[in-house]
Amino acid sequence: MSEATMAIAQLRANQQNPNFRPMIFVVAPFTEVVKGNSTTIVAVRSYCRFIYQHGGIPICPQLYLPQFINMRHSREFQVAAFINIVLLTKCAEVWSFGKPTHDMRYFIRLAKRKHKNVRYFKSEMEAN
Repeated sequence: MSEATMAIAQLRANQQNPNFRPMIFVVAPFTEVVKGNSTTIVAVRSYCRFIYQHGGIPICPQLYLPQFINMRHSREFQVAAFINIVLLTKCAEVWSFGKPTHDMRYFIRLAKRKHKNVRYFKSEMEAN
């Protein structure tokens, strides 16, 4: 059994609803996704699929927010930062994929300050 499968199983333990899926905050290169780096976008989508396939609900603001928030506008970027914090606090865990970038380290520090368990995976989705 993989680390991801075990982690989700632990988070689902003692839940009354057999369909329960824990929300997992995805930490991946935010800036590269916002810039439209297609290789990174495909990778981040695969991380979300990985979480989904293991029984979690991926929460991935870097894919979602740029659909309606102009990340190049200072005020809107500040709102997006707040939304990120709210979403992270609602999640059961935080999963980081690949080598942490500057913006990824910010989310990891934030998760630790919010007492969230952080799991690290290689970009190939193997546990680190």
